[in-house]
Amino acid sequence: MGDPLPAVRVSRRGEERLRSGHLWVFGDDLREVPPGLPPGQWVSVTSRSGEFLGTATCNLSSRLALRLVSRSAAAPSKAFLAEGIRRALLRRDEAGLGGLEALRLVYSEGDFLPGLVVDRFGAVLSVQIQTAGMEILRQEIVSALDEALSPRLLYERSEGGPRRLEGLPERKGVLAGSGPPQETVTLDGCRFLVDVEGGPKTGFFLDQRENRKIVRGLAGGRSVLDGFCSTGAFGVYALAGGASSVLAVDISGEAVAAASGNAARNGFGSRWEGREGNLFSVLRELAESGRRFDLVILDPPSFAKSREGREGALRGYRDINRLGFSLLTPGGILATSSCTQLIDVAKWNEALRDAATDARVDVHVLARGGQSPDHPVLLGMPETEYLKFAVLRARGT
Repeated sequence: MGDPLPAVRVSRRGEERLRSGHLWVFGDDLREVPPGLPPGQWVSVTSRSGEFLGTATCNLSSRLALRLVSRSAAAPSKAFLAEGIRRALLRRDEAGLGGLEALRLVYSEGDFLPGLVVDRFGAVLSVQIQTAGMEILRQEIVSALDEALSPRLLYERSEGGPRRLEGLPERKGVLAGSGPPQETVTLDGCRFLVDVEGGPKTGFFLDQRENRKIVRGLAGGRSVLDGFCSTGAFGVYALAGGASSVLAVDISGEAVAAASGNAARNGFGSRWEGREGNLFSVLRELAESGRRFDLVILDPPSFAKSREGREGALRGYRDINRLGFSLLTPGGILATSSCTQLIDVAKWNEALRDAATDARVDVHVLARGGQSPDHPVLLGMPETEYLKFAVLRARGT
Protein backbone atom coordinates (compact mmCIF):
# COMPACT_ATOMS: atom_id res chain seq x y z
CA MET A 1 0.00 0.00 0.00
CA GLY A 2 1.25 3.47 -0.83
CA ASP A 3 1.05 6.52 1.35
CA PRO A 4 -2.47 7.92 1.83
CA LEU A 5 -3.46 10.70 -0.53
CA PRO A 6 -3.73 14.26 0.78
CA ALA A 7 -7.30 15.19 1.73
CA VAL A 8 -9.13 18.20 0.30
CA ARG A 9 -12.37 19.37 1.89
CA VAL A 10 -14.99 21.03 -0.33
CA SER A 11 -17.80 23.49 0.36
CA ARG A 12 -21.47 22.69 0.48
CA ARG A 13 -21.80 23.77 -3.15
CA GLY A 14 -18.86 21.62 -4.19
CA GLU A 15 -20.29 18.66 -2.30
CA GLU A 16 -23.71 19.09 -3.93
CA ARG A 17 -22.07 19.34 -7.34
CA LEU A 18 -20.24 16.03 -6.89
CA ARG A 19 -23.29 14.28 -5.44
CA SER A 20 -25.37 15.41 -8.44
CA GLY A 21 -23.14 13.41 -10.78
CA HIS A 22 -20.69 16.12 -11.86
CA LEU A 23 -16.94 15.48 -11.81
CA TRP A 24 -15.62 19.04 -11.38
CA VAL A 25 -15.13 21.33 -8.41
CA PHE A 26 -13.99 24.91 -8.95
CA GLY A 27 -11.37 26.62 -6.83
CA ASP A 28 -13.94 28.83 -5.10
CA ASP A 29 -15.49 25.70 -3.59
CA LEU A 30 -12.37 24.37 -1.86
CA ARG A 31 -12.40 24.82 1.92
CA GLU A 32 -9.40 22.97 3.36
CA VAL A 33 -6.35 22.24 1.23
CA PRO A 34 -3.00 20.88 2.46
CA PRO A 35 -0.19 23.35 1.76
CA GLY A 36 2.23 22.84 -1.08
CA LEU A 37 0.18 20.58 -3.36
CA PRO A 38 1.92 20.39 -6.74
CA PRO A 39 -0.18 20.68 -9.94
CA GLY A 40 -1.73 17.32 -10.79
CA GLN A 41 -1.58 15.92 -7.27
CA TRP A 42 -4.09 13.12 -6.69
CA VAL A 43 -6.17 13.76 -3.57
CA SER A 44 -9.01 12.35 -1.49
CA VAL A 45 -12.07 14.59 -1.55
CA THR A 46 -14.19 14.96 1.57
CA SER A 47 -17.39 16.78 2.47
CA ARG A 48 -17.72 19.47 5.14
CA SER A 49 -18.46 16.74 7.67
CA GLY A 50 -15.46 14.68 6.59
CA GLU A 51 -17.35 12.08 4.53
CA PHE A 52 -15.29 10.61 1.69
CA LEU A 53 -16.61 11.70 -1.74
CA GLY A 54 -14.04 10.29 -4.12
CA THR A 55 -10.55 10.57 -5.59
CA ALA A 56 -9.62 13.55 -7.76
CA THR A 57 -6.70 15.23 -9.45
CA CYS A 58 -5.98 18.69 -8.07
CA ASN A 59 -4.51 21.76 -9.79
CA LEU A 60 -4.73 24.89 -7.65
CA SER A 61 -3.39 27.05 -10.48
CA SER A 62 -6.48 26.24 -12.56
CA ARG A 63 -9.96 27.66 -11.98
CA LEU A 64 -11.14 24.06 -12.39
CA ALA A 65 -9.33 22.82 -9.30
CA LEU A 66 -10.62 19.25 -8.84
CA ARG A 67 -11.45 16.61 -11.42
CA LEU A 68 -12.94 13.45 -9.96
CA VAL A 69 -11.41 10.23 -11.30
CA SER A 70 -13.29 7.81 -9.05
CA ARG A 71 -16.00 7.79 -6.41
CA SER A 72 -13.92 5.15 -4.62
CA ALA A 73 -10.41 5.24 -3.27
CA ALA A 74 -7.89 5.14 -6.13
CA ALA A 75 -4.17 5.62 -6.63
CA PRO A 76 -2.28 7.17 -9.56
CA SER A 77 -0.95 4.01 -11.15
CA LYS A 78 -0.69 2.03 -14.33
CA ALA A 79 -3.20 -0.45 -12.89
CA PHE A 80 -5.78 2.31 -12.45
CA LEU A 81 -5.25 3.52 -16.03
CA ALA A 82 -5.36 0.01 -17.46
CA GLU A 83 -8.70 -0.64 -15.78
CA GLY A 84 -10.10 2.70 -16.99
CA ILE A 85 -9.01 1.93 -20.56
CA ARG A 86 -10.47 -1.58 -20.33
CA ARG A 87 -13.83 -0.17 -19.26
CA ALA A 88 -13.74 2.45 -22.03
CA LEU A 89 -13.12 -0.24 -24.65
CA LEU A 90 -15.96 -2.31 -23.21
CA ARG A 91 -18.34 0.66 -23.61
CA ARG A 92 -17.43 0.82 -27.33
CA ASP A 93 -18.01 -2.91 -27.71
CA GLU A 94 -21.39 -2.63 -26.00
CA ALA A 95 -22.32 0.18 -28.42
CA GLY A 96 -21.33 -1.98 -31.40
CA LEU A 97 -18.34 0.23 -32.26
CA GLY A 98 -15.42 -1.95 -31.27
CA GLY A 99 -14.69 -3.16 -34.78
CA LEU A 100 -14.43 0.29 -36.36
CA GLU A 101 -11.09 1.24 -37.88
CA ALA A 102 -11.43 4.80 -36.61
CA LEU A 103 -13.06 5.80 -33.34
CA ARG A 104 -12.46 7.59 -30.05
CA LEU A 105 -11.32 5.00 -27.53
CA VAL A 106 -11.05 7.29 -24.50
CA TYR A 107 -13.11 10.47 -24.08
CA SER A 108 -11.78 12.28 -21.02
CA GLU A 109 -14.53 12.83 -18.42
CA GLY A 110 -16.95 10.77 -20.53
CA ASP A 111 -14.82 7.73 -19.68
CA PHE A 112 -13.90 8.84 -16.13
CA LEU A 113 -10.32 9.63 -17.21
CA PRO A 114 -10.39 13.45 -17.09
CA GLY A 115 -7.80 14.98 -19.38
CA LEU A 116 -7.04 11.88 -21.45
CA VAL A 117 -8.24 11.54 -25.06
CA VAL A 118 -7.24 8.60 -27.28
CA ASP A 119 -8.32 8.15 -30.91
CA ARG A 120 -7.64 5.05 -32.98
CA PHE A 121 -6.92 5.30 -36.69
CA GLY A 122 -6.16 1.79 -37.85
CA ALA A 123 -2.84 0.79 -36.28
CA VAL A 124 -2.11 4.34 -35.08
CA LEU A 125 -3.19 5.85 -31.76
CA SER A 126 -3.40 9.63 -31.40
CA VAL A 127 -3.23 10.80 -27.77
CA GLN A 128 -4.01 14.07 -26.00
CA ILE A 129 -2.91 14.57 -22.38
CA GLN A 130 -4.74 17.74 -21.36
CA THR A 131 -4.46 18.03 -17.57
CA ALA A 132 -1.74 18.10 -14.94
CA GLY A 133 -3.33 15.08 -13.24
CA MET A 134 -2.79 12.94 -16.33
CA GLU A 135 0.54 14.55 -17.19
CA ILE A 136 2.15 13.04 -14.10
CA LEU A 137 1.10 9.59 -15.42
CA ARG A 138 2.54 10.13 -18.90
CA GLN A 139 4.73 7.00 -18.93
CA GLU A 140 2.01 4.87 -17.37
CA ILE A 141 -0.44 6.02 -20.08
CA VAL A 142 1.98 5.02 -22.83
CA SER A 143 2.63 1.63 -21.25
CA ALA A 144 -1.05 0.87 -20.57
CA LEU A 145 -2.11 1.79 -24.13
CA ASP A 146 0.74 -0.20 -25.66
CA GLU A 147 -0.16 -3.31 -23.67
CA ALA A 148 -3.92 -3.01 -24.26
CA LEU A 149 -3.88 -2.18 -27.99
CA SER A 150 -0.40 -2.91 -29.46
CA PRO A 151 -0.43 0.05 -31.89
CA ARG A 152 2.12 0.45 -34.65
CA LEU A 153 2.54 4.09 -33.63
CA LEU A 154 1.47 6.06 -30.58
CA TYR A 155 1.56 9.79 -31.38
CA GLU A 156 0.94 12.71 -29.01
CA ARG A 157 -1.09 15.82 -29.88
CA SER A 158 -1.20 17.56 -26.48
CA GLU A 159 -1.78 21.07 -27.82
CA GLY A 160 -4.15 23.99 -27.45
CA GLY A 161 -6.12 25.81 -24.79
CA PRO A 162 -6.67 23.02 -22.23
CA ARG A 163 -2.91 22.56 -21.73
CA ARG A 164 -2.35 26.29 -21.32
CA LEU A 165 -5.16 26.58 -18.77
CA GLU A 166 -3.49 23.82 -16.76
CA GLY A 167 -0.14 25.62 -16.89
CA LEU A 168 1.37 22.91 -19.10
CA PRO A 169 3.58 23.33 -22.19
CA GLU A 170 2.30 21.98 -25.48
CA ARG A 171 3.76 18.64 -26.53
CA LYS A 172 3.70 16.89 -29.89
CA GLY A 173 5.56 13.90 -31.22
CA VAL A 174 6.06 10.14 -31.15
CA LEU A 175 5.42 8.49 -27.79
CA ALA A 176 6.08 4.91 -28.89
CA GLY A 177 6.33 2.80 -32.02
CA SER A 178 7.53 3.71 -35.48
CA GLY A 179 6.52 4.35 -39.06
CA PRO A 180 4.78 7.22 -40.81
CA PRO A 181 2.22 9.35 -38.90
CA GLN A 182 -0.37 8.77 -41.64
CA GLU A 183 -2.89 5.96 -41.89
CA THR A 184 -5.67 5.29 -44.40
CA VAL A 185 -8.94 4.24 -42.76
CA THR A 186 -12.40 3.33 -44.01
CA LEU A 187 -15.54 4.68 -42.36
CA ASP A 188 -18.96 3.66 -43.68
CA GLY A 189 -17.43 2.71 -47.00
CA CYS A 190 -15.52 6.00 -47.41
CA ARG A 191 -11.72 6.10 -47.33
CA PHE A 192 -9.73 8.86 -45.61
CA LEU A 193 -6.05 9.53 -45.16
CA VAL A 194 -5.53 10.57 -41.54
CA ASP A 195 -2.42 12.54 -40.64
CA VAL A 196 -1.99 12.45 -36.86
CA GLU A 197 1.03 14.76 -37.10
CA GLY A 198 -0.36 17.53 -39.30
CA GLY A 199 -4.15 17.02 -39.34
CA PRO A 200 -6.69 18.86 -37.16
CA LYS A 201 -6.81 18.11 -33.40
CA THR A 202 -5.93 14.40 -33.17
CA GLY A 203 -5.83 14.06 -36.97
CA PHE A 204 -9.50 13.69 -37.96
CA PHE A 205 -12.87 14.70 -36.49
CA LEU A 206 -14.68 11.55 -35.39
CA ASP A 207 -17.59 13.12 -33.48
CA GLN A 208 -19.69 13.90 -36.58
CA ARG A 209 -19.84 10.34 -37.90
CA GLU A 210 -23.57 9.74 -37.31
CA ASN A 211 -24.45 13.19 -38.65
CA ARG A 212 -22.45 12.56 -41.82
CA LYS A 213 -24.58 9.47 -42.38
CA ILE A 214 -27.70 11.65 -42.13
CA VAL A 215 -26.27 13.99 -44.78
CA ARG A 216 -25.36 11.07 -47.03
CA GLY A 217 -28.98 9.92 -46.97
CA LEU A 218 -30.21 13.36 -48.08
CA ALA A 219 -27.58 14.20 -50.68
CA GLY A 220 -28.79 12.25 -53.72
CA GLY A 221 -28.81 14.42 -56.87
CA ARG A 222 -28.09 17.62 -54.93
CA SER A 223 -25.45 20.30 -55.41
CA VAL A 224 -23.61 20.70 -52.11
CA LEU A 225 -21.59 23.37 -50.33
CA ASP A 226 -19.35 21.91 -47.60
CA GLY A 227 -18.43 24.86 -45.36
CA PHE A 228 -15.54 24.61 -42.89
CA CYS A 229 -14.73 21.39 -44.75
CA SER A 230 -11.59 20.39 -42.79
CA THR A 231 -10.46 17.07 -44.30
CA GLY A 232 -13.64 16.79 -46.37
CA ALA A 233 -15.61 14.09 -44.58
CA PHE A 234 -19.06 15.68 -44.91
CA GLY A 235 -18.52 16.35 -48.60
CA VAL A 236 -17.19 12.84 -49.27
CA TYR A 237 -20.18 11.29 -47.49
CA ALA A 238 -22.49 13.52 -49.56
CA LEU A 239 -20.88 12.34 -52.80
CA ALA A 240 -21.11 8.75 -51.60
CA GLY A 241 -24.83 9.42 -51.22
CA GLY A 242 -25.11 10.56 -54.85
CA ALA A 243 -24.59 14.33 -54.67
CA SER A 244 -24.10 15.88 -58.09
CA SER A 245 -21.27 18.17 -56.96
CA VAL A 246 -19.47 19.51 -53.89
CA LEU A 247 -17.82 22.88 -53.34
CA ALA A 248 -15.62 22.50 -50.23
CA VAL A 249 -14.38 25.64 -48.47
CA ASP A 250 -11.92 26.08 -45.61
CA ILE A 251 -9.65 28.89 -44.42
CA SER A 252 -6.75 26.42 -44.31
CA GLY A 253 -5.09 25.63 -47.62
CA GLU A 254 -3.70 22.43 -46.08
CA ALA A 255 -7.24 21.34 -45.15
CA VAL A 256 -8.54 22.06 -48.66
CA ALA A 257 -5.72 20.00 -50.14
CA ALA A 258 -6.37 17.13 -47.73
CA ALA A 259 -10.09 17.23 -48.49
CA SER A 260 -9.47 17.20 -52.23
CA GLY A 261 -7.13 14.24 -51.76
CA ASN A 262 -9.83 12.33 -49.88
CA ALA A 263 -12.38 13.09 -52.59
CA ALA A 264 -10.00 11.71 -55.21
CA ARG A 265 -9.23 8.72 -52.99
CA ASN A 266 -12.91 7.77 -53.19
CA GLY A 267 -13.17 8.34 -56.95
CA PHE A 268 -15.09 11.64 -56.62
CA GLY A 269 -12.48 14.04 -57.99
CA SER A 270 -14.55 15.04 -61.03
CA ARG A 271 -17.44 16.18 -58.82
CA TRP A 272 -15.29 18.02 -56.27
CA GLU A 273 -14.16 21.65 -56.14
CA GLY A 274 -11.95 22.92 -53.31
CA ARG A 275 -11.60 26.58 -52.36
CA GLU A 276 -9.43 28.24 -49.73
CA GLY A 277 -10.90 31.27 -47.98
CA ASN A 278 -12.72 32.76 -45.01
CA LEU A 279 -16.14 31.15 -45.20
CA PHE A 280 -18.05 34.27 -44.11
CA SER A 281 -16.48 36.18 -47.01
CA VAL A 282 -16.84 33.30 -49.48
CA LEU A 283 -20.55 32.86 -48.68
CA ARG A 284 -21.17 36.57 -49.23
CA GLU A 285 -19.35 36.42 -52.57
CA LEU A 286 -21.34 33.38 -53.65
CA ALA A 287 -24.62 35.03 -52.66
CA GLU A 288 -23.76 38.21 -54.58
CA SER A 289 -22.81 36.17 -57.66
CA GLY A 290 -26.18 34.38 -57.60
CA ARG A 291 -24.80 30.90 -57.02
CA ARG A 292 -27.15 28.59 -55.10
CA PHE A 293 -26.96 25.08 -53.63
CA ASP A 294 -29.49 22.35 -52.87
CA LEU A 295 -27.64 21.39 -49.66
CA VAL A 296 -25.42 23.61 -47.52
CA ILE A 297 -23.33 22.02 -44.74
CA LEU A 298 -21.86 24.19 -41.99
CA ASP A 299 -19.48 22.60 -39.47
CA PRO A 300 -17.74 25.56 -37.82
CA PRO A 301 -15.05 25.37 -35.14
CA SER A 302 -15.93 26.44 -31.63
CA PHE A 303 -16.81 30.14 -31.63
CA ALA A 304 -16.18 30.64 -27.88
CA LYS A 305 -13.53 29.34 -25.48
CA SER A 306 -14.71 31.30 -22.42
CA ARG A 307 -17.94 32.61 -20.91
CA GLU A 308 -16.97 36.11 -22.02
CA GLY A 309 -17.11 34.97 -25.65
CA ARG A 310 -20.64 33.55 -25.63
CA GLU A 311 -22.43 36.59 -27.05
CA GLY A 312 -19.92 36.87 -29.85
CA ALA A 313 -20.36 33.17 -30.57
CA LEU A 314 -24.14 33.55 -30.81
CA ARG A 315 -23.70 36.44 -33.27
CA GLY A 316 -21.36 34.21 -35.28
CA TYR A 317 -23.94 31.42 -35.43
CA ARG A 318 -26.68 33.84 -36.48
CA ASP A 319 -24.50 35.32 -39.23
CA ILE A 320 -23.10 32.10 -40.68
CA ASN A 321 -26.47 30.35 -40.73
CA ARG A 322 -28.21 33.40 -42.23
CA LEU A 323 -25.65 33.27 -45.03
CA GLY A 324 -26.21 29.53 -45.38
CA PHE A 325 -29.98 30.01 -45.72
CA SER A 326 -29.42 32.75 -48.31
CA LEU A 327 -27.53 30.32 -50.58
CA LEU A 328 -30.23 27.64 -50.68
CA THR A 329 -32.33 26.87 -53.70
CA PRO A 330 -36.11 26.87 -53.03
CA GLY A 331 -36.78 23.89 -50.79
CA GLY A 332 -33.06 23.49 -50.12
CA ILE A 333 -31.54 21.94 -47.00
CA LEU A 334 -29.18 23.42 -44.42
CA ALA A 335 -27.23 20.91 -42.28
CA THR A 336 -25.60 22.88 -39.50
CA SER A 337 -23.79 22.21 -36.26
CA SER A 338 -22.20 23.75 -33.19
CA CYS A 339 -19.35 22.31 -31.13
CA THR A 340 -19.25 25.28 -28.75
CA GLN A 341 -19.62 23.67 -25.33
CA LEU A 342 -20.55 27.00 -23.71
CA ILE A 343 -23.62 27.47 -25.96
CA ASP A 344 -26.53 25.25 -24.94
CA VAL A 345 -29.17 23.84 -27.27
CA ALA A 346 -31.79 26.46 -26.37
CA LYS A 347 -29.47 29.38 -27.16
CA TRP A 348 -28.26 27.73 -30.36
CA ASN A 349 -31.86 27.12 -31.51
CA GLU A 350 -32.58 30.78 -30.83
CA ALA A 351 -29.62 31.77 -33.03
CA LEU A 352 -30.94 29.48 -35.80
CA ARG A 353 -34.42 31.02 -35.55
CA ASP A 354 -32.93 34.51 -35.76
CA ALA A 355 -30.89 33.46 -38.79
CA ALA A 356 -33.98 32.13 -40.56
CA THR A 357 -35.90 35.30 -39.72
CA ASP A 358 -33.11 37.50 -41.10
CA ALA A 359 -32.98 35.37 -44.25
CA ARG A 360 -36.79 35.56 -44.54
CA VAL A 361 -37.31 31.83 -44.85
CA ASP A 362 -39.72 29.46 -43.15
CA VAL A 363 -37.93 26.35 -41.95
CA HIS A 364 -38.87 22.78 -41.09
CA VAL A 365 -36.67 20.63 -38.85
CA LEU A 366 -35.90 17.40 -40.71
CA ALA A 367 -33.49 15.83 -38.22
CA ARG A 368 -31.39 16.47 -35.17
CA GLY A 369 -28.21 14.82 -33.99
CA GLY A 370 -25.22 15.02 -31.69
CA GLN A 371 -21.84 13.46 -31.12
CA SER A 372 -21.28 9.83 -32.04
CA PRO A 373 -21.49 7.19 -29.28
CA ASP A 374 -17.72 6.87 -28.97
CA HIS A 375 -17.94 10.28 -27.24
CA PRO A 376 -20.09 9.06 -24.28
CA VAL A 377 -22.23 11.55 -22.39
CA LEU A 378 -22.51 11.61 -18.60
CA LEU A 379 -26.05 12.52 -17.56
CA GLY A 380 -24.77 14.42 -14.53
CA MET A 381 -22.23 16.41 -16.54
CA PRO A 382 -23.75 18.50 -19.36
CA GLU A 383 -20.28 19.56 -20.53
CA THR A 384 -19.70 16.07 -21.95
CA GLU A 385 -22.54 16.67 -24.45
CA TYR A 386 -21.17 19.47 -26.58
CA LEU A 387 -22.06 18.74 -30.23
CA LYS A 388 -25.37 19.99 -31.63
CA PHE A 389 -26.58 19.20 -35.16
CA ALA A 390 -29.71 20.12 -37.07
CA VAL A 391 -30.98 19.50 -40.59
CA LEU A 392 -33.34 22.27 -41.70
CA ARG A 393 -35.37 22.54 -44.91
CA ALA A 394 -36.23 25.99 -46.22
CA ARG A 395 -39.78 26.21 -47.48
CA GLY A 396 -39.96 26.37 -51.25
CA THR A 397 -41.54 29.35 -52.99
